Amino acid sequence: MAVVTKYPKAQINLITRGNYAPFFFNIPNVHVTGINLRKFKGIIGLWNLYKEINKLGPFDVVVDLHSSLRSNILSFLFKLKKVPSFRINKGRKEKNLQLKRKNKVLVKLDHTVDRYLRVFEKAGFPATIRKGPWINVDSDSKIYASEFFKSQGLSKKGDNLWIGFAPFAGHALKEWPIYKSMNLVKLILREFNARLFLLGSGAELDRLKQIHQGLENCYIVAGGKMGIKGDLGIMEKLDLMIGMDSSNVHLMALLKKPVIGIYGTTHPYSGFGPFGQEDIGVVQVDLPCRPCSIYGNRTCYRKDFACMELIDPQDIIKRIQVILNVNTLW
Repeated sequence: MAVVTKYPKAQINLITRGNYAPFFFNIPNVHVTGINLRKFKGIIGLWNLYKEINKLGPFDVVVDLHSSLRSNILSFLFKLKKVPSFRINKGRKEKNLQLKRKNKVLVKLDHTVDRYLRVFEKAGFPATIRKGPWINVDSDSKIYASEFFKSQGLSKKGDNLWIGFAPFAGHALKEWPIYKSMNLVKLILREFNARLFLLGSGAELDRLKQIHQGLENCYIVAGGKMGIKGDLGIMEKLDLMIGMDSSNVHLMALLKKPVIGIYGTTHPYSGFGPFGQEDIGVVQVDLPCRPCSIYGNRTCYRKDFACMELIDPQDIIKRIQVILNVNTLW
């Protein structure tokens, strides 16, 4: 948003995985192309992908915000056509130092959003992050949310809190143990005048039902026809979103709405904290083994999952009180 706001005449073709495309809807002058990478395997597939992307041009510059082997090769191919290419510095060396078991170096690294901005600056498009919200919710998402709330007989009234909880993540190691999620749901509904919305995918529906426990004032939002776009419409109406280091928390933060991210194996110091809320919006415990993963795709070498087991549901209740400036009912 910062770049297109400062350069309204710029036309950006954004190439991403198909399942990520909805994250970029409703941004002026940004044309999103979702790619199914299964169709472009191997060297021949990569060449075909380059040709498909090239059809969207011509391009004046290529900005590589991924810096993977695939994107590096694509950038090189564009350079052969005299199209300048600029690549993100992900800080891999510094992140690897954070993961060391001995002599770990845990310092706060630049947020990934700031790293993105620097690539555009190198490409000749310096910009400054404006005050949020940093993403928009389109009319279809708003209609979807309105219809969902209406179907549940819900309308926002008085001091009634609407709280979202996304208990799952893309990697199991980033997830709180399910019994803790179940306890948190009961605590929130007991301690606050609240409506609680459990968010997840259709594949997570059975586990969401387990966490729901048939409780009153608790609603499941999963597997909707609009996917993440529908979730954004729901989240826009919430007072707070609780979740793991996962998309729901990060999207809620980009809406500039309060979040509580439960961090265990990963760490906000790696540059992936909820944007603008990296401190107050994170609940975590200090352990010498953390972080053991940047993306949550490893296994716990301690075998005790202490980083998540030591976070108590009451810690979340206390943070809700601080962030929303509310007292419990009892």
